[in-house]
Amino acid sequence: MVWNKILENAIQTPSPHNVQPWKVRILSDLEADLLIDSSRTLPKEDLTGSFIILTMGMFIESIDILAQPLGLRLSYEITTDLDKLPDEIARSTDRRLIPFAKLRLAEGPGSSTDYPPELFHKRRTSRLSLRPSLVPENVTGILNDIARDWDQTLRITADPRQIELILKLNTDALFEDLNTTDYHDEIVEWFRYSDSQSRRHLDGLDYRCMNTSPPMFWLSATMPWLMKTPLLRNVLAKVYRSQLGVIPSLGFISGGFWKPEDAIGSGRFLMRFWLELAKHDLYIHPFGNLVTNRPIAALVEKEMDLPDIWLVFKIGYSTEPPKSYRLPLESILIS
Repeated sequence: MVWNKILENAIQTPSPHNVQPWKVRILSDLEADLLIDSSRTLPKEDLTGSFIILTMGMFIESIDILAQPLGLRLSYEITTDLDKLPDEIARSTDRRLIPFAKLRLAEGPGSSTDYPPELFHKRRTSRLSLRPSLVPENVTGILNDIARDWDQTLRITADPRQIELILKLNTDALFEDLNTTDYHDEIVEWFRYSDSQSRRHLDGLDYRCMNTSPPMFWLSATMPWLMKTPLLRNVLAKVYRSQLGVIPSLGFISGGFWKPEDAIGSGRFLMRFWLELAKHDLYIHPFGNLVTNRPIAALVEKEMDLPDIWLVFKIGYSTEPPKSYRLPLESILIS
């Protein structure tokens, strides 16, 4: 079936903490329902719902891209009230499947597409140390063009002082957030401390992909108060900075995002942007706390003189990073 052919690659779409919130009900060869699994959302961190909507927008764009080489194009109709979606998710104490969109495939102009299926498997996050080389100007130009096409702004800095300042703010935000009960309790549910645990769940934040050791990962989850102890905080901050390694450049994306109707388009843009990076052998590592921690986010925007930043990331070249696991297609499909 054409849906299976498309979805077996679309499930490689990234999601916050690798929660993989999408479910698909196939209705016919050309129609399907897209739903959100409420148990795979982050209501205590994603208070506006923008990140879960962005994630669904990425998944929708993946389907459209993957349909094109098959001579098909995707259209979709949102079937939920986006403004009420965050409250609906927050109220879902038990697992619920929330209708999100109606998907329709139709014949369209055939295309080999700029983003073939194998690129979805090549694309990944790299928390490894990056090589010192900068992104070539011609590639930066392509990335800027993609951003402008989607009414977004891309800014890249290679200023060492600025990079270290932003990284310090990231550490401040991370340590603060891990000592905030709601944030802590939600994120640690997605920590995977061992190979066996990662293979069993096939989701979440795998210690391999986080570029940390299981003991250090466990320590950050069980004893975050250590990050507030002055002497130990300095030691842990240095350890965390060393794990990040060489960072020649930081990237920033700003534009429409925080309004629910904007988040879908932002997700569609981000999927294409990330695939374009993979096409040029580039990796990124988003720093989510620099965006979700709003007081820190305000400091980042002031430093960069750039409003409405919704993504901050290191960008560059590295050795191939570990690949995060994905749920099998049969677990995504529902009847």
